[in-house]
Amino acid sequence: MEENTRQIIRKLTAQLQQINYEQLPISDYNKRYISNLKPALSYYMQIYITCLQQGSQATGLPVTEINLIDYGGGSGFLSMLAKQIGFRKVIYIDLNPSSVETIQLLKEKTGIGPDVILQGDSDTLASWCKEQNFIPQLLVATDLIEHVYNLSTFFSDLFSINSNMQWVFTTASTPYNPYVKWKLHRLMTACEKEYYALRYQYIQKHFPALSDNETATAAQKTRGLIYSDIQQAVESNTYPPLTDAFNTCDPHTGNWTERILPMQNYRTLAHAHQYKVLVKKGFYNTERPNLIFKQLCKWLNKGIRLTGKMGFWLAPFIILHFQKK
Repeated sequence: MEENTRQIIRKLTAQLQQINYEQLPISDYNKRYISNLKPALSYYMQIYITCLQQGSQATGLPVTEINLIDYGGGSGFLSMLAKQIGFRKVIYIDLNPSSVETIQLLKEKTGIGPDVILQGDSDTLASWCKEQNFIPQLLVATDLIEHVYNLSTFFSDLFSINSNMQWVFTTASTPYNPYVKWKLHRLMTACEKEYYALRYQYIQKHFPALSDNETATAAQKTRGLIYSDIQQAVESNTYPPLTDAFNTCDPHTGNWTERILPMQNYRTLAHAHQYKVLVKKGFYNTERPNLIFKQLCKWLNKGIRLTGKMGFWLAPFIILHFQKK
């Protein structure tokens, strides 16, 4: 990393750390979200710059000529970093209105932020790009891909924007690290109890002719579906195969609970658009006050770097880089 980039990261991190987010007129959700980020903000900045550098290098263009999409931008910190580094134009988009309000306030307060702020999902982005005749060369999304309800539709929307665009995602829903998988499976199991009850109530209400056993069976078979798809599945008595014992989503929103997918699933989806998937290993946060944990994370990162494919078993997250074949 160039010294100038390091200085930009240090300066922006310090500036963001000094803001009293509790006094900002933002939602409690975003206050909690940012309070979780703040203690490890330099670590997240390292993740952001890793994604930005990897994606921008793959375009073959200087940063000053790259239009960037910060998809599912959340707090907007990645957008702010990208603008400080010098990306030509940065478009922020998030489905959560309170997140959009947060980045608007932060931009007003700091004078740093994306050029355009959008609220919506992938079809909103695709429509906006078409209307504005805007062609981005790079899309970066952190901790998002594991939550997208329909990846096939999502990828089709991105492909329609620019069929040569670089897509870079980070996800902690790694199919490699056994400890991470164990933790996420416990979380999914807990969420599924709530989601099963919601599906059961929906089916019971909309299909009163079904017996209790039939309703229970339908509720089990519709795991991972939103209400509209549950309706169609029960009406046609056609259910998608449940290929995973844990993955589940909120039937209201379609938001998956940290969905873990085999890498072949991503490759199959990418292949439909003549894309390939490069998988990179993530790393641990070494900026810790506890010296023992600090040293442990340094050893783990060294192990991740030096052990080739075995390093994926240690990595806390992975980076998925989609690019044209």
